[in-house]
Amino acid sequence: MAAAPFAPTRPTAGRVVGGVALLALAAVLAHLATVVPGTPRTAVVVVGVASIVVTAVSLMVLHRGHNSAKYLAAGVLWGLGAVVAGLLPDLDLGPFPLSHVVFALGELGALAVLLQLLVRARAGSDDPPLVVDALMLGSALITLGWDAFARTGHSGTGGENAATLLVVVAASLVAGSAVALGVEQPRLRVSATGLTVNGVATAVVAVCLPHDVAIAGVAAALAMAGGIVGLLTLPRDGVVRHGGADAERAARRLEVASLIPGPVLLVDILLLVVFPRADPVLFATFITVLVTFTIRHAATARSIDRTTAHLKFLALHDALTGLGNRTLLERALTGPDHDQSLVLLELVGLDDVNDVLGVSAGDALIRAAAEEVLLVVGDLDGSAYRTGGDQIAVVLRGDPAHCLRHAESLIAAITTAPAKVAGAGRFPLTAVAGVAGRAPDGTDPDAVGDVMAPFVQADIALRDAKHLGGGAVSVYSGTVAVEHARRGLMRERLALAVAEGGVDVHYQPVVSFTTGRVDKFEALARWEDPVLGRISPVEFIAIAEESNLVVALGEHVLRHAVQWAYEAGVFSVGVGLAVNVSVVQLQSPGFADIVREILDQYRIAPHLLTLELTESVFLDEDSPAERVVTELAGLGCQIAIDDFGTGYSAFGYLGRLPVHVLKIDRSLTQSLTDDVNGQSVVTCVVDLANRLGLSVVVEGVETQQQADICRFISAPLGQGWLYSPAVPRELLGEQLAHVYPVPDALGLEDETRVPATEF
Repeated sequence: MAAAPFAPTRPTAGRVVGGVALLALAAVLAHLATVVPGTPRTAVVVVGVASIVVTAVSLMVLHRGHNSAKYLAAGVLWGLGAVVAGLLPDLDLGPFPLSHVVFALGELGALAVLLQLLVRARAGSDDPPLVVDALMLGSALITLGWDAFARTGHSGTGGENAATLLVVVAASLVAGSAVALGVEQPRLRVSATGLTVNGVATAVVAVCLPHDVAIAGVAAALAMAGGIVGLLTLPRDGVVRHGGADAERAARRLEVASLIPGPVLLVDILLLVVFPRADPVLFATFITVLVTFTIRHAATARSIDRTTAHLKFLALHDALTGLGNRTLLERALTGPDHDQSLVLLELVGLDDVNDVLGVSAGDALIRAAAEEVLLVVGDLDGSAYRTGGDQIAVVLRGDPAHCLRHAESLIAAITTAPAKVAGAGRFPLTAVAGVAGRAPDGTDPDAVGDVMAPFVQADIALRDAKHLGGGAVSVYSGTVAVEHARRGLMRERLALAVAEGGVDVHYQPVVSFTTGRVDKFEALARWEDPVLGRISPVEFIAIAEESNLVVALGEHVLRHAVQWAYEAGVFSVGVGLAVNVSVVQLQSPGFADIVREILDQYRIAPHLLTLELTESVFLDEDSPAERVVTELAGLGCQIAIDDFGTGYSAFGYLGRLPVHVLKIDRSLTQSLTDDVNGQSVVTCVVDLANRLGLSVVVEGVETQQQADICRFISAPLGQGWLYSPAVPRELLGEQLAHVYPVPDALGLEDETRVPATEF
């Protein structure tokens, strides 16, 4: 927090020396007042010396800042002017009275300080410079001041008039600048009032000193008091430029203040009409006022033009990247006279940067990606636009086939962006792209009346590219459109199926290699739609994840799988049930409460319910999903890692987390008979699990030879087509009673694989 202007500070050696020097100067000047012959104006000299003394003390003890020296120099300059005028009141400097000249010079210090603050108050703003408002107010005061002094009999010879005008100009500019600063910065009203008093009173002192000594003395005291208050209360480190609502209020206040000189000038004109006098100086000041008014209004017009241009830019461009927005994109797509293509890019990997480094780093990465895109687009005579949080659209000349390679170049450029953002280099960034074309205006009947059709088509192609992975490019075509329409219909039908219970559950047995009995069932979602027919789980689960249906779908499968298994007597004979759970489900509020509710509703022993998760759940320590897994294990549920051996396989979490079951992926199972190294990997996983006290389920067992090998390496449980495909709930009783044959001896001969004719 900044110190208050009057807060004392520990004096430094340099400031003490400077203060002592000023005190010595004040003593010398006071002594001169007693020895200079003639009749010095004692009151004015005393005021000038007092001003220097106050400045000296302030230099030594008061709070210092960047502008302190300038403020104190202004006070010393005014004090010296007062002393010189008081010591030599009748001396002329050529045709000019010395008192007028030195007081005008004394005001220059305060004027320089105010002008610097005025410039700082509007730095970087589109509003008119505050100096222009100060000049306008000052010019009106000059006219009023000169007319007042002239009408009260203080005009004289040409030199006297010129000197009087000089001091009136200096004092009026100080007062006008102080008023403008006080209006702009309300917290400086005390300072502005003091400096305004200083300016006006200084002009009175200069004009009255030779003849009206009493008035000059009183005015000098007021001028000193105002100057001291003004300079000591100004902020030591300058003013802070306002923004937002404060800037708007300041602009309105200045508009009101700018109306003041008009009535003042009108009053002066009326006086001139009622009491006419020939005064060329007054007419010159009138012209000055008109010129400053013109300058002010010209500055206002220029400010309005700058503001309008800025607002227009903001209306058509993205604030973060400076790229055009969708409005500007629509203009670019309107009525082309040549073939053009729209490349719609979506950044892939940005979420990781936002999650780990924060949104600011993510914004910096978007800016860097936009810069890289612009470099490529500039060479292709194209244009770029930001159409969404992580989407950039590029319009290029040529048809989609011609622009396909340019889309690949744009993706390659985006991949270099992380290197330009601190800390983001370790995060890979790529993009996917959708490309659509637009023929010249009038040659494409399908595009008539729909300017943004290429954007919609490119977005459809972009969604198609997402399924191909990062770096993929898809060009809009009839096939892509049909697939998009099918996926849209599938989302609609899936939402209806989840709401109405149209998703079924089938059960695949998990069999003991040693006894041939069913140890548990895995519940698998199945969907056969009246309109679309039978849909692969891989396909409709992906749709569920895209459309935020996966939580509702997962809860539907969990509840019905447990209900139908309970009704079939699965749990009553000690057979368990395994259900797949997605990361999204774990992150949804209340998932553990749903599991607890289901266990209580059917009075199931918790260890008979296994929740199968992917390894990605355990990547981040102390993540919300991990905490939910720990809570579920605390209920007594079994936690299984699905598809173990194909994902991250960060073995460290096996000792840190409540994992009970490892499910070896079917790709490793296939390698048991095809690859010696594959058999070694499975053997190591089984041995690791046994040492950690974990159970193992080998997925994808299709031949007796694979089963025999699993039995030989002490794998306890297997699941696959050798035993049974997933069966509807009506066959659960039959599976419960079935005991699969277990050979007495290990027969490792090749067996024919069971054909996978169903999913």
